[in-house]
Amino acid sequence: MIRDVITGFTARPGGKLMRFGAFLLVGLFGVATASSAAVLTATDSTWKVTATNPGAGDWNSNLAFDDSGWQSATELANWAGYSAKVIWSSGGQYSQTETQIWARSIFNLLSLPLSAILNNGFDDDGDIYINGVQVVSDHNGYASNSSADITSHLVLGDNLIAFTATDNYLTWGYNHGAAVQVDANFAEVPEPMSLALLGLGLGGLLALRRRGRLNPSQG
Repeated sequence: MIRDVITGFTARPGGKLMRFGAFLLVGLFGVATASSAAVLTATDSTWKVTATNPGAGDWNSNLAFDDSGWQSATELANWAGYSAKVIWSSGGQYSQTETQIWARSIFNLLSLPLSAILNNGFDDDGDIYINGVQVVSDHNGYASNSSADITSHLVLGDNLIAFTATDNYLTWGYNHGAAVQVDANFAEVPEPMSLALLGLGLGGLLALRRRGRLNPSQG
């Protein structure tokens, strides 16, 4: 398609000028706005969890909170359609004593995304925090999924995601599980070749225009 555009331009009178215009058009195609998708974080065994209530401390807002005594999350299963794993504490899915967990993880951003959506699933209830701000409150008493736009809560550098999940076992039985994933879209940086081509087109147009001014006899 782009080759056809160039051929059509350069076949007309004043082909040199039109040829550079065509190169400029190709350059503009190359730097058109685009985006790329990425998973910023997803629950798996790298997350830190505990079945012991950390109290009213800053476990959900402080990047430097000491979670060295917490355990690595236990992966229970894949979460259908997501990269995230369903996790719980080492007590496992059917523990009758570890029916609530607290979990946290840190991820780093070198640039801010155009959009970021948090997807989560709790069996049964849960609360999620991004950098100390509560973004999900799920207390319907049964297993369900939900999502939240967290774009405005993200910052450059380290970000903390934390949640607490509770299995409402008195109603539905012991069958714990929690899953969280953040999907984002980033603006793509134009490739160096596209920028060079755009510069070449602009430079050529300016050169021919200047040349035409110096030699009016040229068409």
